Amino acid sequence: MTLPPPPTVVVIARVPAPGLAKTRLIPALGAGGAAALCRAMTADVLALVRASALPYRVAWGGDRDDAWATGLGAPSEAQAEGDLGVRLAHALREGGIAIGTDAPTLPVALLTAAAAALHHHDVVFVPAFDGGYALIGVRDPAVAGPGGIFDDIPWSSADTYAASIERARALGLRHASLGFWYDIDEPRDLAFLQAQLRVLPPHVAAHTRAFLQEHPHAPPHR
Repeated sequence: MTLPPPPTVVVIARVPAPGLAKTRLIPALGAGGAAALCRAMTADVLALVRASALPYRVAWGGDRDDAWATGLGAPSEAQAEGDLGVRLAHALREGGIAIGTDAPTLPVALLTAAAAALHHHDVVFVPAFDGGYALIGVRDPAVAGPGGIFDDIPWSSADTYAASIERARALGLRHASLGFWYDIDEPRDLAFLQAQLRVLPPHVAAHTRAFLQEHPHAPPHR
């Protein structure tokens, strides 16, 4: 049996402008530091996507003609205007996998496992510990369209993933959830990130690692 072509990965990213990027980290890092961490994490997520050998493009929020963004040499498009559901629906209008830039240590194996799972499932998730998800993939573009998986979801809440699973069940979609991972959204997340990086190989999240080495004032673990 001939397998379908591999899904395209769409990286949902924001141009790292100070004051507009990773705003919840500004109390810990300042506006410039939060933007610099966003830059580092985005570079690391793009590195892991490239390592997967899956086709990809970046959906930018903000000025995608920014010199830093264009210097990455990645195929790109503008995000749709609207909430996260609208932006995800637009990004996955042809099917594929959407991944954010908040999980720089996400294993390449989880991304390739998600791509493989789409051969047998309509929807695939990598859930996040904060109640959202680090990755979502859809096989059929119709699943991302009106009346699909992104309708009636409480975005940016502790119930996002649970509500998405209930939505998939209500639609009769075959869905798979892979291993949990974590996002870097709040100052308290930085301590966990630093602790994990100490036990991961040096090549993992190299840009984020370098940023944290230059900014040792990140909040200590409590």
